[in-house]
Parts: sequence; C-alpha cells; structure tokens
Amino acid sequence: MSTPTPARGRQITPEPRTPGTITTQIDSIGILGYESVSEQDCLTPTEIFKGTAMVLNGSIAPWQREAAPRDLDVRLVALEPGVVKMQMGTNVVPDGVLSEDDLFDIFYIPGGVGSAALLSDERVLKAIRRHHEAGKVIAANCSGVGALARSGIVNDETLTSVAAIARGMRGEGFDVPENRRMWVAHPASRIWTFTGSYGINGGAVALVAHYFGREVGTIVSMMFDTYGGIGDAIFEEVGPEFYHHPELEEAFQNLFEPMLYPAKTDDAL
Repeated sequence: MSTPTPARGRQITPEPRTPGTITTQIDSIGILGYESVSEQDCLTPTEIFKGTAMVLNGSIAPWQREAAPRDLDVRLVALEPGVVKMQMGTNVVPDGVLSEDDLFDIFYIPGGVGSAALLSDERVLKAIRRHHEAGKVIAANCSGVGALARSGIVNDETLTSVAAIARGMRGEGFDVPENRRMWVAHPASRIWTFTGSYGINGGAVALVAHYFGREVGTIVSMMFDTYGGIGDAIFEEVGPEFYHHPELEEAFQNLFEPMLYPAKTDDAL
C-alpha cells in the first residue's frame, strides 16, 4: 500500500507576526449551541476555552506566571431556552441563551448535522454579522464554517472546513484550497476557520496561543496534549496540511453536502 501524500495546490501565506504575541484583548468567548450540534465540535473548544480561563485566573498554575490573574468569561449559549440535544443524543445544559444584545470578543460557531439550519436562521447570521461589524473575532469549525461563509463577512479570505462541505463552498466562489489546513487564521479580518473534528483541538489551541500569548498557549497545549501532537504549529496562523483523498472526499461530499451545506434557494440567491 502506498503512503498518501499531502495534496498540493494554492499555497496559503500566513500573515506576518511574532509567534505567541497578544494582539487583541479578549475578555469573553461565546460558543453557539444548537439542535444536533456535534459533541466534539462544540464541547472540545468549550473545554479548551474554559481551561484557558482557569489558566488566566490562576486556578491552573504549573508554574508562577508574571502576568496578574484575570477573568475570561466563556459561555456556551443556546438559540432556545432549555437543554441542547446534540447530534449523538447528548443533552447539555447551556450557560445561557444568545440574545440580540450579546457581544462576545470571540463568537464561535461549531459544526454538526444540525448546521444546515443555521444557513437560513437569521438569528445566527445576524449574530455573526453583528459581532464582526463590532470588531469581534468570528471562529467556526467543520460544517459551522458554512454559516460563517453564508453570513456575508467573507471577502477573499482563504478558508478551511470539513471536506464534506468544501466542494459546495468552492462552488459558491469561496477560497477553500484542496490542500486543506487544520486551521486558517486571518487576524486582520478577524476570521478563523477550522476543519472537522480532528482539527478542532489544534485550531482552538492555536487561537488561544494567538490571543493570550505564548506562555498561556504553551500551558493550554500541554493540558490538552496538543503540544505533544503538533508542537510549535500551534503558534502559527496556518495549521498543518491535511492529506487529500479525492475519491473518498467526493463520496462523502455526495452523501453529506445536501445535509450540511444545501444549495441556496431561489429566495437566497
């Protein structure tokens, strides 16, 4: 059996910066919960961000940090009151309900089989636009990237996503290279996108390292074993390159694209 090689194509050039430096003050993170959101897509970043809050406030301190303790408000916010029933049947009690007045410094949209409904849910699309217009960071993973794309905040930024919706997004003119990356960040335009479940841990830790600095990024990456897996890649704005399996990807796109990223209706064109 031959060993697959990473696909080649348009190269993604990271925006220049000093690795691990703090570029924006982040005091709050909101992760969106919704019917049939993926457990991994939603709970993995929630745990990583809540772990980051514990590092920042000193609850987790493998060594004495010079920075003074501070608070980070991390909340899982639902679209409706009550529990969030995730795609595999897990019921989760959110921290609150997303309101029209909420503004988080980072607004995060996870993927899942319920994500297609987000593409036509004006509450979600308006929330994405409201946050971005207010200068906040928008991040999304897996099929949640579809809502970010359809919200209208993307210009010519390169994106990444789960393979299942990549073809559909390309068909609408979005720049999703075949050589997908684990994450792709555009700090200047405040857009971060991650691949499917495998890339979410690395992408979330890279986001933490970027906005909270190298020391916090190192501690969090050790807490969640990310450093042992991908090393200093967490301090880059473009994640490791994925292998490309064209025939397999096409089969999964044929199966899941109508479910996760259905074509726009005539009213939405």
